[in-house]
Amino acid sequence: MDLTAPGLENDFIKLARLDEQFREALRSSDATEHMWSSLPAIQRGAGFDAYYDHVLRQAATGEMHPFALLDPKDQDRFVGVTALLNPNKMHRRVRLGYTWLEPHLRGQGIYAAIQSLLIERALDWGAKRIEWFVEEPNTRAIRAIESLGAIEEGVLRQYEKFADGEWVNVVVLSMVRDEAKEALRRLGLIMAESEA
Repeated sequence: MDLTAPGLENDFIKLARLDEQFREALRSSDATEHMWSSLPAIQRGAGFDAYYDHVLRQAATGEMHPFALLDPKDQDRFVGVTALLNPNKMHRRVRLGYTWLEPHLRGQGIYAAIQSLLIERALDWGAKRIEWFVEEPNTRAIRAIESLGAIEEGVLRQYEKFADGEWVNVVVLSMVRDEAKEALRRLGLIMAESEA
């Protein structure tokens, strides 16, 4: 299955390919301010449009599959972004990342729904390994990913320079195929509790 095939949706959230139509919605959201501290530096500058163009170029080459998050309970309103990154078909691995959701929608099972869709798609694609790279100070995200069943593998010291110029350590977390299947079961329970 193609990682970007249609059908990435559930009762909580809908994922649509991030393209030009979402540029202004993302620009006017709080995502840019929030994500600025976790975006790697790029060669073409540090402005919003430089980053958006960079993401679209990576999508065109298959290095990244970015998605807009749409709220099915609010006429598919734009509410965030997420991505599948660095897919490697030969080694059957893919990374999940760049997830940002409007703050008022957090804690309602939507993050679990997003991760569930991405993990299920990765498994359908044939992934043997699913991974997350998270900047070390983002302990909230690290705890959330560990709660899915991901294992922390270590820290890549001064791994990359971020947009704000700071060099950061990156925590590597992963789950292998059987762990991912268990994560889907756990995520299903979380979503069921959120709907109750």
